[in-house]
Amino acid sequence: MSEPLLNVMKIMLLAGLYLFFVRVLWSVLSELRDPRTVARKRRDLDPTAASVRTTARRAPLAPTPPANAGQAAAVAVVTTQAVGQIRFLDTGVVYPLGSQITLGRADTNGLVLNDTYVSTVHARIFLTNGTYFVEDLSSRNGSTLNGQAIIATTALVPGDVLQFGATSMEFS
Repeated sequence: MSEPLLNVMKIMLLAGLYLFFVRVLWSVLSELRDPRTVARKRRDLDPTAASVRTTARRAPLAPTPPANAGQAAAVAVVTTQAVGQIRFLDTGVVYPLGSQITLGRADTNGLVLNDTYVSTVHARIFLTNGTYFVEDLSSRNGSTLNGQAIIATTALVPGDVLQFGATSMEFS
């Protein structure tokens, strides 16, 4: 082989190695970031999220009247998974919502779901201007609202059914 061709191949090999190391570092750093921050950035960068949300359910983040005027909003467990003698959440139990609650497997969540299909910090339900919203926090298996995947922050109305892993809850 000629000397110039060998030099070009050396440079291409070095460039490939540098790109590989940059990709490995990027992956490690993205795993270390807070999942709530990553979810917010992905939603802000995704130009199709608003159009998909609009066609899937309702207008994007449209103001709606307060969920239950004068009453605190809550989620009631509709169905839950049972493994042997272990029940993860009791069916029919109502969990009141404050201004914000996170759901997931971690003990730091407001509502702990002991389900292998639920991420550590899976989703968030929060109150803004009298309207409750649900947001999937980049969970691995996703969340559904009335049978449709939650791909962006979506307003909740009484009667909506949320599903996180094997647990279904009704918003009231």
